[in-house]
Amino acid sequence: MTCLESGVANKGTTEFDASPLMDQWSFNDSHWCNLLGSLVEFTNVLDPETPCGFVGGQMPSPFGGYDYAKLMQGAEWIHDGVAIYYNHASIQLGWILDAECHGKTWINRNDDERLSSSALGRKAWENMLRDSGIQYDFINYVDVVQHGVPDKYRVLILPACLCLSDVEARRIEEFCQRGGTVIADFLPGICDQHGKGRGNGGALDPLFGIRHDPQMQATDIFGDRLWVEVDQDANYSYQTYDAFLTNQNTCLKQDCGFNKAVRSMPIETIAQVGSGKAVLMNLSPQWYNAYRGQGSESSKKRDVFMKHVMSADVKPRLRIVDAAEKEHGYEVTYWKLPNNRVLLFLFLNPEIRGTSLGGGNSVGLKSGMLSIKLRFEQSAFEVRNERTGHSLGSGHEFELSWKQNEAVVLSFRLHP
Repeated sequence: MTCLESGVANKGTTEFDASPLMDQWSFNDSHWCNLLGSLVEFTNVLDPETPCGFVGGQMPSPFGGYDYAKLMQGAEWIHDGVAIYYNHASIQLGWILDAECHGKTWINRNDDERLSSSALGRKAWENMLRDSGIQYDFINYVDVVQHGVPDKYRVLILPACLCLSDVEARRIEEFCQRGGTVIADFLPGICDQHGKGRGNGGALDPLFGIRHDPQMQATDIFGDRLWVEVDQDANYSYQTYDAFLTNQNTCLKQDCGFNKAVRSMPIETIAQVGSGKAVLMNLSPQWYNAYRGQGSESSKKRDVFMKHVMSADVKPRLRIVDAAEKEHGYEVTYWKLPNNRVLLFLFLNPEIRGTSLGGGNSVGLKSGMLSIKLRFEQSAFEVRNERTGHSLGSGHEFELSWKQNEAVVLSFRLHP
């Protein structure tokens, strides 16, 4: 029987063994990706000059061929030294734990983009970074196993990385030893890469200086009934994140505004490791999805997570001076141009609603015209407004108008 058929709520960590299901999914992922590769090669033979691809990739999914470490290699862009770890086995096991609340009807589950613990936790991490003015990169488990975590990153974030191999754990520890900051939200590496529970605690327990009890059960985690934060069956048709996170929820919500994961363990455990630092939050970031919708003041609750990112000497390259409620939700991205210039986009990052069938739209997109002042951390040279073609000169601060349902597009040089 699979984990879903046998139930996991009353199992201790060491009794977890999702490997029959997860290994089958992983095989399917590889088979599907190989097929896509063959189709690309065939298309390139027919027309070598035209790029080809496919649509409908959706978010990383536990089944369906969407293991993005196998599917593609991401394009390099300008980030701020922060990497979010992409671990597909944890997404698979997360789905199994999420779906247990449905009982025998788990096979009818859909709408993972609205329900998935891994998706909503990852979304919260992404928006906490964006709203702090920090751009991030993704690093996947294949690259880490083969090459380790590059020193171009100062911070490595582990979002609900329940499943880690011994090699992954060793590579992550090596990064920390060399001076990197590792931040995990909860339960890092309590299972191996096949979804089998570890008998000696989490794979990264020595790194964080703690020990997860191998005998802990769902009664020891979050709301003391499931291994996840939310009963997603009871909240299958929720309308707001506040309702999703409060209805029939018995989690231990901390004064910082986020739910504790392992009920008996402290939050924010910090360990000095070699030249680096390891932080185990023992908190889920999901509540940030609700706080962000409440406005700029509530969004400041992200500081409990972000202070550990910022303490690794990570700084925003650009901020709107005195940003408040009107500017709340803005994001800045940067791309390298072939002529040694940088292309900058300033835009509003609203909540997005979609469905498994595609479609959907932004929620709360603002359309007002604002006069703003942009402040660069370091001087920008030969700044040009690419929408108007106007030259703005060089310096730290620039005043311009922003129509919020459009992007401000600037280009500049990093050096004179």
